[in-house]
Amino acid sequence: MDLNSLQWTREPAGFEVKGDTIVITTAPHTDLWQRTYYHFQNDNAPVLQMKTKEKFFSFVVKTDFTQSHQRFDQCGIVMYLDSENWLKGSVEYENEAFQHLGSVATNNGYSDWATTAIPADVKTM
Repeated sequence: MDLNSLQWTREPAGFEVKGDTIVITTAPHTDLWQRTYYHFQNDNAPVLQMKTKEKFFSFVVKTDFTQSHQRFDQCGIVMYLDSENWLKGSVEYENEAFQHLGSVATNNGYSDWATTAIPADVKTM
C-alpha cells in the first residue's frame, strides 16, 4: 500500500498504520448523509481517499468492525467527490441480533439509502 497516494478529506480522532492495515478511530456522531428523509445533513466523517486519474480502476478493501457495539456504528468504504456527491457502502450496527448492510448514493445533495439485514455476528467484509 502506497500511503503517499492517500490523503484525508477529514482526519479521524486517531489512526495507526500497521503494514498493509490502517486502523481508524472516529469521534462520536460522525456520519455522511444529506437532506433526504431525516432532514439533516452530516458531512463530518473521516474519509481517507486515493486519488487517481485513471478512467477505470479497481481496489480491494477488507473491513473489520469487531469493535462495533453502539447503534449506528458504521464501517465501510466511500467514493467521495464532495459533500453533495458521494457513494458509501457500509455495515451499520443495530443491535445484538442484526445489523444493516447498506449503500448510500448521494447526488446533488440528496442521499438515497438501500439496506438489508445481516446477522450481528458478521464482523469482516
